[in-house]
Amino acid sequence: MFNGKRVIIVEDDRDISGLISYNLRKEGFLTEEFADGGKAMNRIGEEIFDIVVLDIMLPGVDGFEICRAINDDPRYSRSFVIMVSAKCREQDRLYAHLLGADYYLTKPFDLAELISAARESSALLDREHLIKTSG
Repeated sequence: MFNGKRVIIVEDDRDISGLISYNLRKEGFLTEEFADGGKAMNRIGEEIFDIVVLDIMLPGVDGFEICRAINDDPRYSRSFVIMVSAKCREQDRLYAHLLGADYYLTKPFDLAELISAARESSALLDREHLIKTSG
């Protein structure tokens, strides 16, 4: 059952990307996967995604730069960014949040925590939509 939410997963580890995608699809999300930061940036420029699951260390363009671009694009003002990274230093986490990341999970991350973040983001988007349509 499709919940109407689109997710782009930008992760160069195919196993992790596939695991995230499979579990989000089970939750009703429509997913697209990219292993290269540059190709993902192009796709993000073409279409708006409700949720962006984003690694930091990527070939091409890194996740910090993608996060910055998303935050600078007014079309993405209602999108959520979930960072997943092996970078576990507090300064990386803070930098990601300064760039606009809503969640930051360190690898190895708890898949249930990622799914919970996606559900929470989806619920917030639904609530915002209800407020707009009823107000």
